[in-house]
Formats: sequence, C-alpha cells, structure tokens
Amino acid sequence: MKRTLTAIAAAAALAAGSASALDSETLDINLSGEVDSNCELIPEGTASYAVDMLETGNQGSLTILYSCNSPYTVSLESANGGMYHNESTGGVNIDYDVEASWLGLGIGATTTNSASMAGTPVTIVTNNDWQNILFNGGTRTGNLDLSFDSPTEYAVAGTYSDVLTIILAADY
Repeated sequence: MKRTLTAIAAAAALAAGSASALDSETLDINLSGEVDSNCELIPEGTASYAVDMLETGNQGSLTILYSCNSPYTVSLESANGGMYHNESTGGVNIDYDVEASWLGLGIGATTTNSASMAGTPVTIVTNNDWQNILFNGGTRTGNLDLSFDSPTEYAVAGTYSDVLTIILAADY
C-alpha cells in the first residue's frame, strides 16, 4: 500500500511539473488613435466697421460664438493700441474699451482697454474643459467705447484706424 501511495504521489508530482512546462505565447497589440483639435469662431474672417469718432459711448455690439473640442482661450488684440490717427502718424491715438459679457447680460463681464492689448493678446475667456465641440463653447457680446484721455484728443480732424483681432485658440 505504501508503494502504491508513493507511486501516486510521484505521478502527481510529474503531472504538476509537466503542466508548468506547457508551451505558451502572447501577442500584445498597442492601440493608438488621434482626434485633431477643432475650434470654431462665428463669425470668422475679416469684417469692417466705421467707428463714430465723435461718439464716446457704445459704438454698437457684436456677438461671437465659439467652441473647441479641447480647453481654449478667447482673447483680443489691438494692432495700434487704439484708433491710430494716420495724419499725425500716431501723435493722436484714441484708446477704447471693449466690454464683453455672455449675450450682453453682464454675466462673466470683462472690460479691456486697447492700450493694454497693443500687440499682445488679452484673455477674456478661459475654458479648461475637455469636452466635445458641441458642448464646450459659449458666446460673448461686446461693445466698443472710445476713451478720450484729454480734451485735446477729442474731434481732431483726420482718418483713424486699428485692427481689433479676436483670437480663439486651443490650449493644449
């Protein structure tokens, strides 16, 4: 009986050793994909607007719609830092304020002066959400007010110009 038990134990040990020596192979598949960044600004392109250089108040309003499929910022930049007087080659430069809020209702309101955004974009909206473009957007309605810093600037004859740029940029 002892021999039988010893033979059974030896067979079990041999079977266990055989099981651990079975052949095995694996394949690891590395998956990858990509979605390009997509930001949309409406309207986009180029527009023109005649500023009433004798009106200090609201020059009218513009509503923009924007959205991205990643975190983003909306910023403003002024080429000249104000309404550049061409005949004086900038000797007179009328700065202006841009007031912007959600649909013009004062929600999330920002006010930015053209002098502070001269050649450097000033952020008016920051969104840090990682969402689909359909859900990761907003609107801003803004108006422009001329700011005459001294009485000598008001009603100086000539032509004025500036380029106000609205920039929507993905932040990743």
